[in-house]
Amino acid sequence: MRIRSILSLAVSAVAAMALATPAQAADDGSYFIRDVRGGACLAGGNGPLGGHVEPCNPGTVWEIHNQGNGLARIVEARGEGRCLALSPVRIYPPAVWVDQCGNQPDQWSIQDTGDGEPAVIALGRGEFGFLSTQDGRAALLPEPRPQWILQRLG
Repeated sequence: MRIRSILSLAVSAVAAMALATPAQAADDGSYFIRDVRGGACLAGGNGPLGGHVEPCNPGTVWEIHNQGNGLARIVEARGEGRCLALSPVRIYPPAVWVDQCGNQPDQWSIQDTGDGEPAVIALGRGEFGFLSTQDGRAALLPEPRPQWILQRLG
């Protein structure tokens, strides 16, 4: 069991190092962020369960705003200045939700090849975890999973 934990940490560290390059991974713009497993879109939420996935609709559009340091903010497209961020609710695995930009950790590494292959999205450079889903809610897991398709709109 101890070896598995050490290997898991090593994999996370390698993935975080791979995401540490300051290159812009996704262009600024509006996107559906689709879960590759079912095609549903990432949706915000600030209730106890935080973010989740649901059928794509105008309410599941996100804007990517590169910060110039290899990180980006994932902002609700409704123009309210709310970003996808780490939820302050202490549960495992950690949840994500939307909050006023800058209130919680809300800068993401987006490792997207641009060729339609699934992307890895990490909070920070992976030190907070990697965006995934668990039981229908958006969560941060310790290991990277290429799980998200960035579908540019417009």
